[in-house]
Amino acid sequence: MSNLVVIPNKKENIKDILNKSINGLIIGVKGLSIYPLELEIEEIIEIARSTDKEITVAMNRMIHNKDLELVREILDKIKNSNIKKIMIYDLGIFNICKNMHIDKELILSQDHLNASINSNNFYYNKGINNVLITSDIPYSEILEIQENTSMNVYYTVFGYLPIFYSRRSLLTNYFKYINKEMKDDKYYIFNKNLKYLIKEREYGTIIYSPLINLLNNISKLKDLNLVIDLSYFSDISIIDQFINKEKTTDNYQGFFDTKTIYKLKGDNNGN
Repeated sequence: MSNLVVIPNKKENIKDILNKSINGLIIGVKGLSIYPLELEIEEIIEIARSTDKEITVAMNRMIHNKDLELVREILDKIKNSNIKKIMIYDLGIFNICKNMHIDKELILSQDHLNASINSNNFYYNKGINNVLITSDIPYSEILEIQENTSMNVYYTVFGYLPIFYSRRSLLTNYFKYINKEMKDDKYYIFNKNLKYLIKEREYGTIIYSPLINLLNNISKLKDLNLVIDLSYFSDISIIDQFINKEKTTDNYQGFFDTKTIYKLKGDNNGN
């Protein structure tokens, strides 16, 4: 039986989400997360104290030197809290956790990286037990990673997935170039019948995939931690649809069932 883990979009929805039959939440910490909902670490610690659901704090931005003091400050507060896991992108946080003797499980979330059996075994042997696996490979390869490693695998089954990141303020620069005012907080690129969300934030610009919805395919993903990412999606009733295993006709799948074309040279198994 798969676990359902939710990334909330709004603070006011957290209580209602926790009352549903889910296993936990992933909540971004202010200043260190890529998610639109970022809370102060004290708020996340209080949420973790008040529920028996598993609370993961997301510190999944690329870390720069100016962020190191904040990282250590946050980790020091997490150390003796009820927060169960820490989601990271930058391996610098992994090293800081070791140096500070932080006894929390880590979830490695690196978007397009870490897509093979060998890489996951490497990180497991280094002490990272969980991975939010990339959505750039088909589910058959994800199941191979699950079966051939000791990693506890998380996989996004609903949400907008980041497909491109730039440190530059691309929207600001574009509107400056065409001499027009940027009036909205999000824009889209259209490709045939698909549209790709563009968001500019203080740390750069992200282009997202169309909305992934794997509701019709969750029976193929047994024993995984299924992540419902409500970033930029406010209707929490989608959680009930996953709980009840309902069917849908709105099911853009990304690479879920697309065979991998490119393999490493000399590696017939793609591992």
